[in-house]
Amino acid sequence: MKELSTQAKVRVLSREQALLRAAWVLARAREKAAELYGWAVAGGAGSAFTPLILAREVHEAMEEAFALAKIFADIQDFQQSVGAFLEEARLEAARILARREAQAPQGEEVPF
Repeated sequence: MKELSTQAKVRVLSREQALLRAAWVLARAREKAAELYGWAVAGGAGSAFTPLILAREVHEAMEEAFALAKIFADIQDFQQSVGAFLEEARLEAARILARREAQAPQGEEVPF
């Protein structure tokens, strides 16, 4: 029998929990991408590191969502199941952002 350290906590995600996590990650990535786009359009020259940091955060979020999709992928039909997971996460992320937009006070912008 395997013994676990008393300090280590084992957490197993269900597919639904992973899907929600991926959706939140994608929603945050969309916000960061909108911020990066706004920075580029405005010609922000305050710091050369700002776009690098934003781009890195977007990239890390996409990698996390892809990793979650790969974990729950069907081996027999890997590409299709990864694509389906990511599409579900994308739709849920859009719902999350729509809820945030509906709750935002009038006149305040919410990044897409």
